[in-house]
Amino acid sequence: MLLDGVLKGHSRRTGKHYATGTKALKILLIRVGRVGDMLMITPAVKAILDHYPEAELHLLTGTDGQRVFKGFSARLTTFLIHDRKALLAKLNLNKLLKQVRESGYELVFCFELNPTFAPFYLSAADGGHCLDMSRPEAHYARRCLDVVARAVGKPVENYWLNLPVTDEARSKARAVLAEVGITDESFVIGLHPTYSGLKKLPWRRNMDAGRRWPTKAFAELAKQLSAYAAQHDLNLRIIMDLMPEETEVGEEIVQLSGGKVTMLTPPLDFQRYKATLERMNIFVTTDTGPMHIGGAVGASMVTLFGSSNPNDCGAYVPHDRYEIVQSPTKQIADITPQQVFQACQRFLP
Repeated sequence: MLLDGVLKGHSRRTGKHYATGTKALKILLIRVGRVGDMLMITPAVKAILDHYPEAELHLLTGTDGQRVFKGFSARLTTFLIHDRKALLAKLNLNKLLKQVRESGYELVFCFELNPTFAPFYLSAADGGHCLDMSRPEAHYARRCLDVVARAVGKPVENYWLNLPVTDEARSKARAVLAEVGITDESFVIGLHPTYSGLKKLPWRRNMDAGRRWPTKAFAELAKQLSAYAAQHDLNLRIIMDLMPEETEVGEEIVQLSGGKVTMLTPPLDFQRYKATLERMNIFVTTDTGPMHIGGAVGASMVTLFGSSNPNDCGAYVPHDRYEIVQSPTKQIADITPQQVFQACQRFLP
């Protein structure tokens, strides 16, 4: 924080505050992961921005992290990119470590679960601040906030998932929806029927039982929602905003629902996609990256869980806009459309 013109920090090693002069702190954040992983650190990043109001932030991450945090804050100025799948990934990581050591970061926050990144936060002048691995039962986002609390030397209040949405992105989303007749007066329910591992090789595709709700179940849910809309004179539209590789699943749902669902496949644009989820009155999704995006932009959500634990990796949002439906058998296919429809009723007019 800035006190008497001198920027002050807190040492985890000594428990004392230290002064760094009038120059703003340069802080390194570390997290390499997919979209959902990156979104779960947004509460902690917002807390860091608030508790170090003069600091400049750099983020060591992958391409998904850069996509998520682009435009997040004017004070998040630099991305150090590590491609885990690159042929020379290990060599690149060593180069990044050298760069980090030469940069002389005053503070390093490591939100990684992978111990490979230990040398990065241990190289900081303050010794760095990392996740407490002794509390696996706590939500990952809360554990990241606790890292910030230890750094500032006092409790940190709760922050939720958060992402900015620009007016330009909202205009693009509105235009895409208008093409299929959706207006500002429409009540929009979004469905997301896929997950990021869907196209993996068969012997690596072991997540269906926990993460993929059957297409016929999505279709039946759409029919029940449409019947409700007809009974209550509700201008309802049900949509799926999918990527090209997801269209096969989407087309099956459209067919099985008798056309009750409209599938959108606009050009890929992460900023526009955020705005589309923000526009949804209800977003029904399984445990996947778009669940966290929806939570971060303020959508009311119904989320389906199979074997994964929502207390660890669910959307970190206020309870009043998040309804969880979990199968007691841990098999997501055992969740019935009626159960999901009942959960949706909490948010229906």
